[in-house]
Amino acid sequence: MIGIDVGNSSIKIGLFRKKKLLKVFEIPTKEASSLKVPSYWEKISPLWAGIASVVPSVNYILKDKFSGICGKNIFFITPSDCGLPLKIKNPDKVGVDRVLNSKAAVKLLNTDVIVIDIGTAITIDYASKKGFMGGVIIPGPSLWKGSLTTTAMIKDVKKVKGRRIPGKDTSEAVYSGIRYGIPGAINNIVALYKKRYPSANVILTGGGCREFSMDIEFDIMRKHLALEGLGMVLYERYEKDRRKNL
Repeated sequence: MIGIDVGNSSIKIGLFRKKKLLKVFEIPTKEASSLKVPSYWEKISPLWAGIASVVPSVNYILKDKFSGICGKNIFFITPSDCGLPLKIKNPDKVGVDRVLNSKAAVKLLNTDVIVIDIGTAITIDYASKKGFMGGVIIPGPSLWKGSLTTTAMIKDVKKVKGRRIPGKDTSEAVYSGIRYGIPGAINNIVALYKKRYPSANVILTGGGCREFSMDIEFDIMRKHLALEGLGMVLYERYEKDRRKNL
């Protein structure tokens, strides 16, 4: 099976055997039209593909790309397809990636969870076996930097290495703010969650998880958690269909 997790910045494509994630490759979302499906995937059968997307404009581009090896067995996965009750207002408007993260985390840890996903935006969600309970959204690293570079005096910000406080020029000051400000915000939010849900385990995921991991308090890290959740949903759907056709 193939799981396709479409985010604002990147598309993560995973190859599964049953629920086990075997391989992952990524491309920038803006390059979806130039995606080439690996030729050796055509030899794997049967193939089901699920697309979980927060960028509707690329959905049918991806469906067309995979139709040659999956035929009609390509599905768009919505939050309500994930098998996790949505205990929130307007459940049809929540990002499917957040629900998939939560499904995978609850299944993997068998407890209630706080899921930190560091991407274009940062989401910090709470879920349990009772369902997806909602969360907090703050700007991610690129949005943080972008919001500052629109000001008159902070135009030319160059990426810098190191962990300097105080920063000795504008670029160092901006990147120190990102490097320490984001973990500070996340840790503060998680601390508020833990007061209410002290037994919850904290799981860290997303494209920026490794970069910030040393300054964030968490229990486990799974970079491709949403893909793992998507694999679970696809396998459940495949098994249901198989049993129906026995």
